[in-house]
Amino acid sequence: LINMTKVEAIKKVLEDNGGIATWEIIYNEIEKYYPEAKKSKEWSAGIRGVLYREIKNDKSFKKIDEGTYSLADYDINKLVLSPKDLVTTKDVLTAIRIGQSEFRKKLIASLKKCPITGIDDIRILTASHIKPWTQSTNPERLDVRNGFLFSPTFDRLFDRGLISFSNDKALLVSDSFSERNLSKLNLSRKQIISELPIIGREEYLEYHRNKIFIHD
Repeated sequence: LINMTKVEAIKKVLEDNGGIATWEIIYNEIEKYYPEAKKSKEWSAGIRGVLYREIKNDKSFKKIDEGTYSLADYDINKLVLSPKDLVTTKDVLTAIRIGQSEFRKKLIASLKKCPITGIDDIRILTASHIKPWTQSTNPERLDVRNGFLFSPTFDRLFDRGLISFSNDKALLVSDSFSERNLSKLNLSRKQIISELPIIGREEYLEYHRNKIFIHD
């Protein structure tokens, strides 16, 4: 593993994750193969720049969806619940959204409200996968225990790895998220979210804490 380039390091992270990963997984795991990855202040922009350049030159990687990238030879059929013979990336994204809409219905029936805000107007609640769709098996994709219902702000924070939760319902906040912004949300680090449905979600949450939650 000596002297790997950034491109080789990103490739290794994708290989470790089945050929596909979100930015958060790449950020969390690249140092295993490229120890200097986070030495500069603009380290995340540097990693993105390398990946975008490779895609532009039709090498190594492809963009699957917002914030999700795969190896160039990744079979996108793996992303849909019932693959068709020939699919374009657009068909895949449509198929994923249909699957996610089924998941959302199940989650609303089961959970009914956002555990952080208490909001229960389903028009604005978002079904958040704990283990991302792209990394999940088909049963995991529709498993109601692989999800939370969140208000949009908290869905985004969770999805981007800026917050996570411990198994005793304590709020974990990435160091990269400022105290100022946290206080604007009326939250504090290690705050207990008493309404958070944890039972049955422990393994998914462990995945989220290890791979999605941003450690820096």
